[in-house]
Amino acid sequence: MSARQAERGERPGWVRRTVRVLAFALLAIGPNACVPLFVPPIPTDQLRPTPAWRVAGDAALAAVLATDGTVEGLRLNLRFDEVPESAWVAVQWFGPVGRERASDARWLEPADAGRSWTWDAPDDLVLEPGTWRAVLSVGERLLRQFDVALPVD
Repeated sequence: MSARQAERGERPGWVRRTVRVLAFALLAIGPNACVPLFVPPIPTDQLRPTPAWRVAGDAALAAVLATDGTVEGLRLNLRFDEVPESAWVAVQWFGPVGRERASDARWLEPADAGRSWTWDAPDDLVLEPGTWRAVLSVGERLLRQFDVALPVD
């Protein structure tokens, strides 16, 4: 470094070249260093959804009306989109007060998927005005709850 360069506060040439080379190397190589060199394989067993009981969206609980317009009973119409295993499917009928009033169960097989089912409340069930519920379950697992409001006569 010459005395004149020292007076002006300039750096020696080799320092400037080294700084330029390092800056270029960081700009050229730095962004590429963030790209992973190895992409781990995705495990295929985690991509398959586990089979589950699925009730179709068009399922509904409705009041069955007589010809004179009075409520005769309750009817649950449903369809299972998926039946993963053979099991008992239960329906519990709950009155407006909240107590269980009746129950029923049916054995379903995986082949029953897509089939429409109709569950009628027992004929001896005394229907009172208010909100009635039907709870659908398999074993200890709740699948869906339906409700319908019966009018006051």
